[in-house]
Amino acid sequence: MNILRDSINKSLLPALWVLVLMVSVGPFGDTEYTPSLPRIAEEFGVGYGAVQQSMTVYLLAYAMAQLLYGPLSDRIGRKPVALWGALVFTLGSTVCWLSVDLPMLLAGRVLQGLGSCAGSVISSAMVRDAYPKERIQIVYTKINAAFALAPAIGPVVGAFVDDRYGWQANMLILLVLGSLLFLVVLLFAPETRSPETRGPETKGQMAPRHLWRTYRSLFRQRGYLPAILINGLVIGVVYASLTEAPALVTKALGLPSRWMAAVAGGVLVAFLAGSLGGIALQNRVSPVKLVFLGLQLILIGALLQGAMGVLGKIDLASMLLPIMLGYVGIALVVPNAIGIAMRPFGDAAGAASAMLGFSQMGIAALANAGVSLLPMGPVFAIPVMFAILAVLGLMVYGSTFALHPERGTAEMVESGE
Repeated sequence: MNILRDSINKSLLPALWVLVLMVSVGPFGDTEYTPSLPRIAEEFGVGYGAVQQSMTVYLLAYAMAQLLYGPLSDRIGRKPVALWGALVFTLGSTVCWLSVDLPMLLAGRVLQGLGSCAGSVISSAMVRDAYPKERIQIVYTKINAAFALAPAIGPVVGAFVDDRYGWQANMLILLVLGSLLFLVVLLFAPETRSPETRGPETKGQMAPRHLWRTYRSLFRQRGYLPAILINGLVIGVVYASLTEAPALVTKALGLPSRWMAAVAGGVLVAFLAGSLGGIALQNRVSPVKLVFLGLQLILIGALLQGAMGVLGKIDLASMLLPIMLGYVGIALVVPNAIGIAMRPFGDAAGAASAMLGFSQMGIAALANAGVSLLPMGPVFAIPVMFAILAVLGLMVYGSTFALHPERGTAEMVESGE
């Protein structure tokens, strides 16, 4: 049976570049427009905090839609759901491009969030469907590196485009990317969900009672809940920093908005370094230990940046270098936490991926809203939010993988099973 399954999966392996595109368009769209936030606030005549709501509503829509997309893909297949998501994302990008006021922009961002989440849900489920067990963690590391790199690349592109062509051009780029994603999925993505486990006979799987039972059963799997909580807290670090960074650059440092490209570039370099380090250590250090190391680096970075602020060393290097250290830690946590969470699942891979996505974007939305409400400037808002989320992640880690490894998957991962 396993030999037959592996041979079927080999014929349905989705290309890595297709998975990377699916998983990265949404996160790229999350932050590609963030360098334009000050310009949008000025043009619409609203405060910076009000414009930050465009990120919060996006993340909330992203989180909620995944609870439906996962089980729906388990029922009707991965490809139709991915196509629908790309179409909705493109529609939302069109609304954003044509926006004339903040309510219209917020509506467009909701549509973008509803559509973009399909790519991350379906790509994770496709990997679990089609790849052999010994390759799943490696593939997750690669595509989730793209997932975390995309929001770092976004501001680099967005800063250049905003400076040259204005904020609407950033939304036009997302419209084009959404259309491209639809065509790529249509032409190149295979259907990895086997016909025997989808179709009309599984209609009852979409009933609310069945959905509740499905999601409740996920939390009974060892290691799933702590892994998705840690992943969500770390993704919250990403979005809290990237939405607050424009205020740090333009208000605290007094630099033009195009300097956001330097900040995003530094973050990108740090994340690449962390990703390459994680890949190099993968065969020697367990995913659980890499998660712990990453959380420690995030906390150290937060403390260093806060110390620079207290000492009055408020310049680009003093603010950016601690953030970069934190992003090295983020690069270690995200792919390994996702791999730990998704490893046990087969037929429920779509639902497991959806709940993972819901937790990470739901926590990110709360973190984004929280950082905008902190009664302090951007010099301290970023390190305080980094520290809070990192400490919470370490508490989750300590209460499960460290103190009670039998509740997690540490022993399984370390043994190479």
